[in-house]
Amino acid sequence: MLPALVSRVAIATVAKPVQVSIIARRAYSGKFDEREKAQEDMYIRKKEQEQLKKLQEKLAELEKRMNEVDKKSEKK
Repeated sequence: MLPALVSRVAIATVAKPVQVSIIARRAYSGKFDEREKAQEDMYIRKKEQEQLKKLQEKLAELEKRMNEVDKKSEKK
């Protein structure tokens, strides 16, 4: 009888911290997920800004070349 009682108490005390850690992990995982998503969004936004800047530079270069061609065609 005594060994059975001891094993029940041991199981009960071991099971409670595991349940608490699962609940705590679920509560904190939401914050980590939000932070991770925010970091991914910032990375994507930075990459999009870099691409936009390159495209704007390329557009400016093409407009400059187009104006040069127009000037040459007006002279002829």
